[in-house]
Amino acid sequence: MKYLIKLTKSIALVAMASLIFVACKKPAVSTPMADAGQTLVKILGGGTPAGVAKKPIDFVATPTTLTLVELRRDIPNPTELNKTMIITVMDDVAAVTAANPVYLRMPASWYTISTPAVKPTTVGGNYTFTMAPGTFAQEILITIPDATLLDPSALYAFGFTITTADQNGIISTQKSIVVEIGAKNDWDGIYAVTGPMVDVTNPAFVQWNNPAFAGFPTANGGAWELHLITAGASKVLMYDNTIWGAPFHPILNGTANSGWGSYCLYVNVNPATGALASIYNYYGEIANGGSGPPGYVASNTRSASLDPSGTNAVQGNKDILIKYFMHMPSAVPAPPNIRVTFDEKWKYIGPR
Repeated sequence: MKYLIKLTKSIALVAMASLIFVACKKPAVSTPMADAGQTLVKILGGGTPAGVAKKPIDFVATPTTLTLVELRRDIPNPTELNKTMIITVMDDVAAVTAANPVYLRMPASWYTISTPAVKPTTVGGNYTFTMAPGTFAQEILITIPDATLLDPSALYAFGFTITTADQNGIISTQKSIVVEIGAKNDWDGIYAVTGPMVDVTNPAFVQWNNPAFAGFPTANGGAWELHLITAGASKVLMYDNTIWGAPFHPILNGTANSGWGSYCLYVNVNPATGALASIYNYYGEIANGGSGPPGYVASNTRSASLDPSGTNAVQGNKDILIKYFMHMPSAVPAPPNIRVTFDEKWKYIGPR
């Protein structure tokens, strides 16, 4: 017992001496907290599961270069930075499918890849990066010489995942990324549609409006969600993303959801002025069962034209004001065969 008491006192005295020594010791110069750690390897913007980076490009026939991967090694001290590190990054097809099954793989002839890494020879292979002493960042770049080859209604994507890092490198949770690429012009985007619609043959058919609709921000007053999809350098296609999920114009039949069959707009914009130069019926194209130019009349006799009394232009805030007609001789035989008038505001919400 006496021995135990003496030992306890001795420990207490040593502890007190240590505290006095630490308190009197001059503070050391500040050094990184990671000094005793290991190198962390990551992809900027990555995640687990993969982060998604949206990179739209202009729908033009001139080369565009984008960064697909920004690979980093966060080093704890100069000694680790002066080591050569080998890192492998997989061309991760599975990550692309998991992020969005509708993503397409861009044909190899449409792009070139630039990177200091050894590139894979097959889809799903590995990029092998050698980070020489003093190097902490490397990239994978893609150059698309002619974006007009892309299908404007489609989205393309590439996936990348860090799989190995030597020199005891730690792979971060920021290890995977999916890069989405779509060709888009200046008017491509998401819009909230409001404004009166009048059907001269049936007053029960009115503009779709539901203030309680949970699928779109209620701040937009019950508007329906329009996507304008790039269809050319200065042309966009109307796409309903509220009811039908297709090229369509939704309406209400009383209080029931409905829509105009075989009627949807292509809109041509004058890029110099922002004026809406013309419109025509998507379903009037020969490929979609219509007559083709000049009238673009659908099989149910529906066609479209601008109402010249409207503003019909893109506004400075990217909103679009548009008045237009649905012509339908089978329902309204007397020229100009106008069955429906639209006076709409397409409020710009953001990129698609």
